[in-house]
Amino acid sequence: MTEAALAGLYERYGHLVLWRCQRLLSRGSDAEDTMHDVFLRLHSVAAPREGQSTLVWLYRITTNACYDRLRRLQHSHPQLALAPEPATEDDGDRRALLSMVLRQVDPTTCQMGLLHHVDGLPQEEIAVECGSSRRTVGKKLEAFDQQFREQWRKAGGE
Repeated sequence: MTEAALAGLYERYGHLVLWRCQRLLSRGSDAEDTMHDVFLRLHSVAAPREGQSTLVWLYRITTNACYDRLRRLQHSHPQLALAPEPATEDDGDRRALLSMVLRQVDPTTCQMGLLHHVDGLPQEEIAVECGSSRRTVGKKLEAFDQQFREQWRKAGGE
């Protein structure tokens, strides 16, 4: 990847990569270091496939970089590793189903679904990030949520 392409990705998505790092890592300095590691990794990885959302591609790389850092921290400083949050029985099923629905929708809806359901961004911020109107974001998220509910019912959820 060229320096110009990396600079463009950093300018457009750097704050979202940092946000993702902050959500997965407990210390701010680790999040910032990992964000920089992500953009260094982009030199050696293939660009997103045709039709694949750039944000989804970056989130996958970011998540892997965060997990790598957590593993290193756990080995070198066990006291820094956080205990996982208590989970309910349905959490794993919901995450798996969310992942399945994200793969089934178009790239724009997938990006909006990630920003809303994973990162908790409000519709107004998603609209700015995706270059869409807030109303369009609302409609796409409503359709996404409907598809999720239908799949949940089919899977035997309540």
